[in-house]
Amino acid sequence: MEAQDVLLAGRMPAVIKAKDWELLREVARLAEEDAPIELAATDPALYRALRDAITRFHLGGWSAMTPNRVDKVVQELTMGR
Repeated sequence: MEAQDVLLAGRMPAVIKAKDWELLREVARLAEEDAPIELAATDPALYRALRDAITRFHLGGWSAMTPNRVDKVVQELTMGR
């Protein structure tokens, strides 16, 4: 739920600054998987909001931030220490 809120509010930079890699990975997963189609029937407003947020995510240049990329960055940061 927190990842969904981050995505809806476009707060990825704050999550990166906080170094909350688990949350960042979940945001990336949500964006990569897209809004669940079931929401279109059960909660159309949330479905539209998520679709809009995912579109802003991609248009904002965040497309390269995939779950795998987050994992690699975290691995590089931990191994570099």
